[in-house]
Amino acid sequence: MEVQFEPPRDLDVIDRVADMGISSAGIHVETFDPQVLARIAPAKARTGIDGYFRAWERAVAAFGEGQVSTYVILGMGEDPDLIVAGCRRAIDIGVYPFVVPLRPTVGSLMEDLVAPSPEYCETIYRRVVPYLSARGLGAHAVAAGCARCQACSGMSLLEGRADADGRTHLPLLTNH
Repeated sequence: MEVQFEPPRDLDVIDRVADMGISSAGIHVETFDPQVLARIAPAKARTGIDGYFRAWERAVAAFGEGQVSTYVILGMGEDPDLIVAGCRRAIDIGVYPFVVPLRPTVGSLMEDLVAPSPEYCETIYRRVVPYLSARGLGAHAVAAGCARCQACSGMSLLEGRADADGRTHLPLLTNH
């Protein structure tokens, strides 16, 4: 089971959540570009990217490496180099950055944005996934949640986990 929450003011909350038997945690920063964060998620910007890193460090200590994830959304006008640098910094402390394309939803504040091209997403995936792999992290080892599922991202296609036919699949589902 995964629980998702914002960085708490009292980081002891993270330990209490882990003690409840939760398998993994999602603490989602959305972007490592501070200008984009301020525009799309002002409350998260007030926490600050460093505030997320403090929470992630505590969460990794509580849940384990690879059991803490963060959404990183592409297509909001971000600087790709900031995204990759932030992902690598997160990976270095044991956080799985779940990189996904923006999917504008009708009626949302971002409905007029255009989803990023698959090519753009792939360039970011190709800069992040090898770093994940070198660190020994991957979707296959995440216990629960969005990073385990991978339905919203193409990252797992580059992580090298596939069946004999070269197809990736959800490890929770079988045809047996």
